[in-house]
Amino acid sequence: MERSDSRLLPVAALNERRRAVILRLSGMKLDQVCALSELSKGVVIAAVRAYHRGGWEAVAVQTHRGPHKGEGCLLDEEQQQAIQNLIHDRMPDQLGLPFALWSRPAVSALIEHEYGLTLPVRTVGSRFLKGK
Repeated sequence: MERSDSRLLPVAALNERRRAVILRLSGMKLDQVCALSELSKGVVIAAVRAYHRGGWEAVAVQTHRGPHKGEGCLLDEEQQQAIQNLIHDRMPDQLGLPFALWSRPAVSALIEHEYGLTLPVRTVGSRFLKGK
């Protein structure tokens, strides 16, 4: 039996599948519930715990996971635009950075040079490296 990826399902379908909690509460073994619902053990266990804390409302999946776009940014819009302009106007070595081309580590070093903020390379993404 081929398992489907729950991350690709619409929220409504995932919410309905989370009702696997009923199967678990009825005494069915965790492995059986996972096989029938095609949910991972972690999802089923978390759903059962949420159900015990707050009923079905607590089990429902959120429509958006993680921070919203622009939320929690360390640089404001003006600073981001300034960094983008520097990237588009100059090469890293022209700004005194030890890089030949723009990459995530180069952009991270530029932000640290300009604003004194050390950002992880993962944080510096396509926002800075995409075209204008």
